[in-house]
Amino acid sequence: MTQMMTDESVFKWTDEHTHLLIRWRVAHEALFTGKRNAAIKGFESFVVEQDLQGRVTAAFVKKKWENLKQKYKDLKCPQTGVSTEDGGATAASWKWYAAMDEAIGGRPSITPPALVASCGPDVAVASSSSVRPEPARPRKRVKDLEDLIQEMEEREEERERKAAEREERLWREMEEKEDRRERERRERDERQEREVREREERWHREASEREERRDKETKERDEKFLSVLEILAKK
Repeated sequence: MTQMMTDESVFKWTDEHTHLLIRWRVAHEALFTGKRNAAIKGFESFVVEQDLQGRVTAAFVKKKWENLKQKYKDLKCPQTGVSTEDGGATAASWKWYAAMDEAIGGRPSITPPALVASCGPDVAVASSSSVRPEPARPRKRVKDLEDLIQEMEEREEERERKAAEREERLWREMEEKEDRRERERRERDERQEREVREREERWHREASEREERRDKETKERDEKFLSVLEILAKK
């Protein structure tokens, strides 16, 4: 349950790592079965295979992949009315669009459109003479893909939430058990100390009583001796 400490604060994630991650994720789709912790375990394999142990965690790589997917989805289907003239990335300018489209878009990698204004039926595409406009995909296919991705993400989030709850419950039970053991140990120590103290007090009391008896017997013996001396002196 304790994660390995990494040096992510100083490790520099490069474009080469991103390119390797996209290719690796597609090639190892079978690792991501949707079962509990499958995603984390899958990305742990990536960390090991790329010799990144101690520098990044599987959770860090998973977040990188989720960011790539979200960026691809935003550019694949930008919100209507959002301008792309403010210098922000577009499907044409984002360096990973083609690779991600090939990875999760369900088609071979091609040069993306220069400008996508909307995902609605009236899709406006601006292109240069060197870029051929891509035929619009059927809206239902895009919607089905988005729904599938969203459903998979929701299932993964639900599994991670339940796993976190189980882990938290186990930690809480362990802490309660440890507290109980500590309380029992403390009570046992206090009981032993009390017994030792009672034995010492009893020993001191008995020793004092014995000393008093000896003093009394000595005094009585001295008094008898003096009485005998007085009697002898009178004779």
